[in-house]
Amino acid sequence: MCKIKKGTIENADRFYIANSLWGTDEYRPEVYVKISYNDKEFLVEFTVKEETPTRVYTNHYDKVHEDSCAELFLNFSPETEKNYINFEVNANGAMNPAFRPDRYSGTPLKIEEIEGFGIKTQIFDDYWTASYNIGFDFIKKYYPDFDIDSCEYILGNAYKCGDKTPVEHYMSLFKVGCEEPDFHRPEYFDKFIIEK
Repeated sequence: MCKIKKGTIENADRFYIANSLWGTDEYRPEVYVKISYNDKEFLVEFTVKEETPTRVYTNHYDKVHEDSCAELFLNFSPETEKNYINFEVNANGAMNPAFRPDRYSGTPLKIEEIEGFGIKTQIFDDYWTASYNIGFDFIKKYYPDFDIDSCEYILGNAYKCGDKTPVEHYMSLFKVGCEEPDFHRPEYFDKFIIEK
């Protein structure tokens, strides 16, 4: 069970993205995401153990999933809303997010919304990080029923992929049961418990 605690990102639990999917066992970098919250936003930080991450794309809305990419799909009001937001970010800090019911349709987030996340990436010798903040005011635009004080859980999944990296790979936090590569499967989302 994944619990999101109130406090700093430094004190958040590590959620390891360790399920290799669709026969891509050859390349298994260590990857984890940390999520916490405060009075105004969720804090997100990915750490990916890769020495030379593929980072071709530099602009928001690019095909960042083809690069070394860390992804977080979340539904902030699962009891009243079926749509989720896919936050997909590469090692350059380029993000391609949308509010959607599935992979085939959805509404891209506005550029000012993406810029409001404060995306930061850092490249080190043997790993890279990506961090951003998801404000509650932003969330309420898409999930009017969301209230952190009464929210018991949100649904989602976290992923690591690289569709066009030297070794194609797909990994997830919660297992995905479909036969072909497809992260956009909310039926396999699981709970992130909001700890008070």
